[in-house]
Amino acid sequence: MAKENKQMPNNCERRILAVEDIELRVTDGEKPKITGYAARFNKWSLDLGGFKEKIQQGAFDEALEKSDVRALKNHDPNLLLGRTTSGTLKLNTNARGLQVVVDPPDTSTGRDVIEEIRRKDITGMSFSFTTLEDEWKYKDDGSVERTIIKVGKLYDVGPVTYPAYPDTSVAARSLDAYKDHVEKEKRELEDKKEKTDEEEKQERKRQREYNKGYRKAGRIINRNRSAEV
Repeated sequence: MAKENKQMPNNCERRILAVEDIELRVTDGEKPKITGYAARFNKWSLDLGGFKEKIQQGAFDEALEKSDVRALKNHDPNLLLGRTTSGTLKLNTNARGLQVVVDPPDTSTGRDVIEEIRRKDITGMSFSFTTLEDEWKYKDDGSVERTIIKVGKLYDVGPVTYPAYPDTSVAARSLDAYKDHVEKEKRELEDKKEKTDEEEKQERKRQREYNKGYRKAGRIINRNRSAEV
């Protein structure tokens, strides 16, 4: 039996949703459930360190079909709250975003998280993922925008104690690669323009030489005609 790889890939990213967008709460009933949103569609983030981003609606569709997602507190695999393959974590998308419903276990972790959310000691929600397809744009004002079009894999979602600054190191590397690509295209265009300018310069030179030769030939013909007269 293959051993499960518990290491996150190097291209894994994490995002934390703004508190006002989470709607994190505990539903009342015989068996309380934790509900909320881990992501919102088509809403621009705050500045993530040189760029802002949004998630396109439908970005999670393929990932949800193939990902075995865990519900974790603070992204800690030791603080397990649910799992999609066991049915204790349900993930659905709607027009607003990625909705999370967790059926927490009757463990110290489960009971603690329920109480912490009820008391509003925990107000953040986060998720870990990889990006399969994104799009970068430079705006006229100098700002940079990233749109996440397709999520490659979704690893975990769950409440977090500290809604800290999201880990954007992977996206930053992607931004650097995009900038390099833009700079390369810019250099190629400049080189092409320089080449075109040089070709035009040479063409003008050839045209001047041609005109000069033509005028010279004309003068010679005129002199010869004068001599014949």
